[in-house]
Amino acid sequence: MFVVHIISANKFIQPGISGEAVPHQDNSFLFTDPPSCTGLWLALEDATITNGCLWAIPGSHKYGLKRRFIRDENGVHFNHPSPSYDHKDFVPLEVKAGSLVVIHGDLIHQSFENKSPNSRHALSLNVVDTNGHV
Repeated sequence: MFVVHIISANKFIQPGISGEAVPHQDNSFLFTDPPSCTGLWLALEDATITNGCLWAIPGSHKYGLKRRFIRDENGVHFNHPSPSYDHKDFVPLEVKAGSLVVIHGDLIHQSFENKSPNSRHALSLNVVDTNGHV
């Protein structure tokens, strides 16, 4: 039996307001063992470099999870420091409204501030398999 848990978040990035997300992997926050997180990012408006589109490192999902966000007796924290990434390795994922971007849970991705006069709205869903996973 396949059981799916959906975690959703609307991404309403207004002009001139930071919508920046630092480089990360979704599996860091939505960890299952074995890994099962898949992100679904639906552009409700055109996403461009100027209005804060996603950026990703192509192929980075092939190298595994870099760190986990954990809760233990010391509180909530990452188990390793943030890796440093060369910004030259990232490519913009500019898409038209209505486009669906599917994100592997280990893909390193980020977004930058919306510096345009236009909004950049999107719907983001993360799906994880919860059957037989830790």
